[in-house]
Amino acid sequence: MFYTENLYNVPVQGLGMLEVLASGSMREYLYWSSAEVVARAVVVEHSGGAEIKLINVSRHRRGEGIGSMLLRRIIADYSHKDIFTWTFSSRTKWYERNGFRAVEEQASLVKMVREGKISCRAAL
Repeated sequence: MFYTENLYNVPVQGLGMLEVLASGSMREYLYWSSAEVVARAVVVEHSGGAEIKLINVSRHRRGEGIGSMLLRRIIADYSHKDIFTWTFSSRTKWYERNGFRAVEEQASLVKMVREGKISCRAAL
């Protein structure tokens, strides 16, 4: 993937570093620990909102809150837009704890949505 812009790098959670890359309507969030990417998220912006295509944390680093940190960063970056994702039914509680709600089901997948906040200025 060719990225047109490195949006930011910020130190987070101990020794890790969050790098956010952009290419057109896509953003990729990479969480680095030492010289290794241990978590990744991909978001694609659409006219109707932002779609989380994936959030994945390396097996040996799960349970440390890294995925939740990535999700909180995505929510902050897209707070003005509706954010949605398709996830397995076993993951819905995690999304619900972060302000998402289930709106549709197809087989074992559930569409989760978090509505964006419209600023007072934009509403006027």
